[in-house]
Amino acid sequence: MDRISNLPDEIICHIGSFLSAKEAAFTTVLAKKWRNLFTIIHKLHFDGSLKNGESFTDFVDGVLALPATSRVRNFSLKWFAHVKNDELINRCLCHVLKLGVMALELQINDKEGYSLPFEIFTCETVSELTLGYGFAIDILPANVFLPSLKTLSLYKVGFFEFGRCAFKTLLGACPLLEELTIRCLNWEHWRWSRVVSSPTLKRLTITRGGWSSFDASDFKSVSFETPSLAYLFYSDYVPKRYLNVDFSSLVEAKLHLCPEEHYNWDRTDTARFHPINLLNGLKDVESLNLCSIMSLDMFYVFREALPVFEKLLHISVALSNFCWYPLPLLIKKSPNLKTLTIDGRLHYRSFYYCPESTVCLCVSEYAFLLKCPLEILKITEYYGSLEELIQMKYILGKLSCLEL
Repeated sequence: MDRISNLPDEIICHIGSFLSAKEAAFTTVLAKKWRNLFTIIHKLHFDGSLKNGESFTDFVDGVLALPATSRVRNFSLKWFAHVKNDELINRCLCHVLKLGVMALELQINDKEGYSLPFEIFTCETVSELTLGYGFAIDILPANVFLPSLKTLSLYKVGFFEFGRCAFKTLLGACPLLEELTIRCLNWEHWRWSRVVSSPTLKRLTITRGGWSSFDASDFKSVSFETPSLAYLFYSDYVPKRYLNVDFSSLVEAKLHLCPEEHYNWDRTDTARFHPINLLNGLKDVESLNLCSIMSLDMFYVFREALPVFEKLLHISVALSNFCWYPLPLLIKKSPNLKTLTIDGRLHYRSFYYCPESTVCLCVSEYAFLLKCPLEILKITEYYGSLEELIQMKYILGKLSCLEL
């Protein structure tokens, strides 16, 4: 008996996880004990680089050599070559899907366009699915169904099915979906697919693909039908309106929302934009992070429609060196606020004739803090300059409930 065979089964399986697909297939003929152990392959990964002379064709041959009794837990394929290999890629994927794959990551950049095999959208075992890079999902099979999928990540993926909300259809086919991440999103191009609808979704992350070349002419509406959502990170341009917003379970929200390109919010936007449903949807949130001054400005511009945030305990704002005029409004709308985080420096006027004139008129000597139940104040960039010390004198003199 060789030394490796004397090792515990768990260690032998861990060793096997470092083998290539072809090597894993070969080991099944070396020892009777290994046949069952190496039928479970924890991870198969190809990142486009050549290792030990193994080409992509060699990798696929190794995958196809795996017997039907094998089980692949994690499969990752990254293909950025200029040579078109759709047929080879799809043969590989279809075989892996038959081997009980649970975590599937595909990053395929094909300049001529790439279409995923329909088998991807009917896999019963995959629980984590990551798709990218730059291709579009044009059509879904009529029997689309992913009964085990809990985590879906999309990176530079578009949905362009004519006249049908393909994205909404995909989410509707995932009855256990809990986490959705969409990165490098250009939502204005998803003409029929701007509805996030899932009764089970708990975490949602949306980040824009670029803050230039924005065409708002057809960016009319977005909807969030997510009654179980607890966490939201949303960074994008704002559409003309939010048709439906269900954030009834939302606990934490992080927002970086901008109007049109190279444009700041102002009072005339009340006639051009209608984000009221989004703002009302946030009324029960407990932690609110406004990651940019433009996000805070949106709350100020639509202040007449702003709800009272009864459950809001923590506010974090990134104000840079802009005036703080929206902040008093938000604090007054948060009667139970306990923690305020200033993500940056205190705001003050640098040119002054007496110490009191360092306090900008936008905060009116911080009088808005008198009735604030704030217990914890965090300032992430505090250097103790004379100007900052003057601001702190006013702040500490107003916050009667402050503990830290």
